[in-house]
Amino acid sequence: MKLGFMGSGAIMPVALAAVSQVPAWEKEAIWVRPHSAGRGHDLAEKQGIRKVYTDLDAFLEDPEIETVYIALINPVHGDYARKALLHGKNVLLEKPFTTSYGEARELAALARVKRLYLLEAMPLWHSPIFARVRELVPTLGKLRLIQCNYSQYSSRYDAYQKGIVLPAFDPALQGGALYDLNVYNLDFVLALLGRPEAASYHPNRGWNGVDTSGVLLLEYPGCRAELTAAKDSDSPSFLLVQGEKGWLRVEGKPIHMASVTWQYIQGPDKDQFSTESEVSNEPQQYSACAPEEGNRMVFEFREYARIIGGKWSAEVQECLEWSLEEARILEKVSG
Repeated sequence: MKLGFMGSGAIMPVALAAVSQVPAWEKEAIWVRPHSAGRGHDLAEKQGIRKVYTDLDAFLEDPEIETVYIALINPVHGDYARKALLHGKNVLLEKPFTTSYGEARELAALARVKRLYLLEAMPLWHSPIFARVRELVPTLGKLRLIQCNYSQYSSRYDAYQKGIVLPAFDPALQGGALYDLNVYNLDFVLALLGRPEAASYHPNRGWNGVDTSGVLLLEYPGCRAELTAAKDSDSPSFLLVQGEKGWLRVEGKPIHMASVTWQYIQGPDKDQFSTESEVSNEPQQYSACAPEEGNRMVFEFREYARIIGGKWSAEVQECLEWSLEEARILEKVSG
């Protein structure tokens, strides 16, 4: 299958290197804006891409390109995905899916009419650890609490504090913590529980109004989810699900889940007043680790090849519904 790439940002070298490890894909072409032509040619030479385009129409009209991977700034996701679909290309669209729920619905409808694949490039949905999580969650009993934290001190935060606004901290480009990091936490919960009854966002805002960190709260019947993300501070990242019969905890960032540990409640609850002998009878913990991959994006591109190389399935529709709900909630809570 022949793949075209749109963009030349920081994620593109990682994506290109990952695709090189998936034999099902051929790197047919890359499109960059004219002012980035030098970078485009450099990427092509280093990554073995056959063609470089600076003319968008020529790129999209290339009959050899079957699927395009779009990694451009957030506000233009919908526009470029629409153009690609109208030219008969399958689309892999970097997160966030779109910045407008209406636009997301329009893209989904267009993909269905054109009988094309439209997939958000959301690595956690295609992770082997997440597949294990989905198997385990029903065994935890009625879910009560979910906590997610994806925090990392941004390499661009120091510049932001000096008054230099790069895209990562530009509110006009949805560059804050909600759209950049918390979207992963959100997509984790949406894939487990679907649409919440209510959602609210509680941000810490910087001097230009951008959310440098924040907490997204989701309410479900009998269960609450607290989703934290930060670009102005750091902490270990994790995903924790608590049910009446047990719990599970995923270690690592949602983009690269390292492992999952789970435990079931057996017998009377134990507390801080338990004796040493009681503690020794604690329920056993179980764990599973992700396969080793040098490039975190290899597994997802392998999965995209499997999905697009097959027939339209319930799996494709499921991922599309999650992306639509993501767009709806982000639009609602961001105002």
